[in-house]
Amino acid sequence: MLVYNFVVYILFSISIIYGFYNILNSFDFVKEAYFYTGIFSLIFLNLSLLFSLVKLKNTKDYPKLFGFFSVFWAILHFLNYFVFDRNMQISRLFDDISKRLLESSGFIAFILLILMLLSSFRFFKKIEKIRKLSYLCFLLASYHYFLSPKVPMFWEWSALIVALIYFILAYKRLIIKNK
Repeated sequence: MLVYNFVVYILFSISIIYGFYNILNSFDFVKEAYFYTGIFSLIFLNLSLLFSLVKLKNTKDYPKLFGFFSVFWAILHFLNYFVFDRNMQISRLFDDISKRLLESSGFIAFILLILMLLSSFRFFKKIEKIRKLSYLCFLLASYHYFLSPKVPMFWEWSALIVALIYFILAYKRLIIKNK
């Protein structure tokens, strides 16, 4: 079990090294920071939910670990947007969120991620049920990624389709469980 957790931490370390190396060596720092922070957040959220769906005995810690890693990258993604695009002006942030689907879908997914992170701690045990919205969060984050290019290509469609499959499987299981 300890060996498997070590592999997870190595994966996270590789994502940090690879992401920051590419960001620091790019011509357009902000654009590359958007891309890598968003992609790694989406990848780790995907892995977290995949291990939540599969529920293998040796991988019970993975959803939480991958979730923490996803939140780390999502915070960097949001900070990149808030600091470099909105110049840390809350009014400009809320103006974008209220008028643009790309920003609103990403912001809602970000808020859900933060709430799920908080629910991991004992002090916020009362909001534990927010975790049932994790698949909706993944769907919103994938939709945010889908909207990011002018013309969605293979990877954007793939992320959205995977998110829809997870969403359907998870809520189908939840409905069957509650009957």
